[in-house]
Amino acid sequence: MLKINDSKDFLVKGDGYVFRVEYNKDYVICHMRDIDKFTKEVFISMKYQLEDWYEFVNTMGHKYIWAAVPKDNLKIQRLLNGLNFKYVEQYNDLIVCRYGV
Repeated sequence: MLKINDSKDFLVKGDGYVFRVEYNKDYVICHMRDIDKFTKEVFISMKYQLEDWYEFVNTMGHKYIWAAVPKDNLKIQRLLNGLNFKYVEQYNDLIVCRYGV
């Protein structure tokens, strides 16, 4: 995997989903590829986790949490919309969105 600006990453695992969080001094980005199951409980879990993370990364000086998802994965795009991510742009085969105040 190509690391940009000496970024580091870790995996976040929840019940029914896994995604990779990449971070450095300039940004925090969630790479969301797929969700095994999508239920109300999974959505609520992700929503609370996202709110907690945003508080943490904002304290660390980041204004947004970014997300990159495959442009053909409409299920993940709808999930991001439900989680209040805002569309920013398309980059190659990815849709880029951001979450923040």
